[in-house]
Amino acid sequence: MKAERRAEMSIGIANAFHALVRNTWRESALNNLYSYRYKAAAVSAVIPGSVVLLEVRDKSLSDNFRLLRAAIERRSSPRSTPYSVSVVSIREGMDHQRSVLSSCLKAIPLLASAQFIFVDGISPFLDSLPIRKETTVIQIWHACGAFKRFGNSLSEKDSGLQKSAPERHPACQNYSYVTVSAPEVIWAYAEAFRMEDRIERILPIGVSRTDMFFSIKYREKACGKAVWVLRRMAPELFLEKGEASKIRTLAYDDAGRRAVYAKLGDVYSDQAQESVFAAGTGIVPGKKVILYAPTFRGTEVHAISPDRLDIPMMKRKLGESCILLINHHPFTKEKDRPKVPEDCRDFAFDMTDRLSIEELLTVADACITDYSSIVFEYSLFERPILFFAYDMQEYLDERGFYYPIREMMPGPVCSTTQELTELLMTPDSAFNLLRVREFKYRFMSGCDGHATARILQLMNRVAAEKGAER
Repeated sequence: MKAERRAEMSIGIANAFHALVRNTWRESALNNLYSYRYKAAAVSAVIPGSVVLLEVRDKSLSDNFRLLRAAIERRSSPRSTPYSVSVVSIREGMDHQRSVLSSCLKAIPLLASAQFIFVDGISPFLDSLPIRKETTVIQIWHACGAFKRFGNSLSEKDSGLQKSAPERHPACQNYSYVTVSAPEVIWAYAEAFRMEDRIERILPIGVSRTDMFFSIKYREKACGKAVWVLRRMAPELFLEKGEASKIRTLAYDDAGRRAVYAKLGDVYSDQAQESVFAAGTGIVPGKKVILYAPTFRGTEVHAISPDRLDIPMMKRKLGESCILLINHHPFTKEKDRPKVPEDCRDFAFDMTDRLSIEELLTVADACITDYSSIVFEYSLFERPILFFAYDMQEYLDERGFYYPIREMMPGPVCSTTQELTELLMTPDSAFNLLRVREFKYRFMSGCDGHATARILQLMNRVAAEKGAER
């Protein structure tokens, strides 16, 4: 026993030492190295029209930036300097510290010469740089609305996040503008970024990536992709009645399956004629599509997915009329996600690595979430929203919310799978969709399909103003 204790103590000491070394490296880089490197690179002039999209965590271009990059690259005018776009990924807080350090150092010359820098998350690296006045930094926060507290709003909360970095390198010192989804949430972002003294720089002009939800072409493509994926996971869902028993004898090619296709293109629109069309569409014939998309528990680095949803119960009650699509938070690793039971894989489908959350929101007839900001995006569709908040008080104590959560949520709050299932067995007319619409106009009024265009207008205005100053 004594030997085991000594071994445990040795492991604990070693882990503490390694953590100390990592933190020392990180502190040295944030306090000195990055700043010196930036100042050296800033000797050269800013390149007119240069735009850097700074991916803080994603390895490649995320949906937060996809529409914006395409719009910037399409912009051309013979009377102005065209924009050139670079994408930089630093994986801050996600990869090994040495790898992050290398990525940040490589990114600095691009950032130092950029006319515009766009970022969609909090980055202590970016906050530590002495950004030159010729460069405009625009924060297009990756989430809509204001739900869970973040940034400096977490300073008094034990969230497991690194809370000292904003104190040393306040984000508000580098942000020129912040774009948000509606006037309602400006105060929350002012608190999160400590911009109360510059609240006019927080602009409710919308979130770029929500523009895709207003595109019929995008919605049709999302539904088509969902059908393609599901037909390969469970082809029996698409067979004519009586053919399901022959599934093992059918050829794997499309023609051999004699699939029955639903019309593609689940349409969201305020126009009455499109609403009539939307009522007759779906991605699986005769099945209602339910999306379950919870946020993570734990810290960003050690994120796990909740495992309290009773999928077998849902299948017993809803299997004839529904299918369940599951999307886990991207911070969670596959090993930390609960598995779909073997005997439920014709009802519940883990789509985390198969479809994007935007595609899943588009195809879902109803959405179950907990404390995820996807509730704001999904409200654009004015469909039923349910909340599986079995650990609300615990989450509230750990993270906190900007609004009284039960008053804010635009749908029923459930603490058990039984409650969820009973609600989902009722018709959509039993849900208060007027409440969803009111929620949408309160928190998403800037998201009308033209947010990206307004961000480009902001860029053009800033470039003209700075040009006039010179």
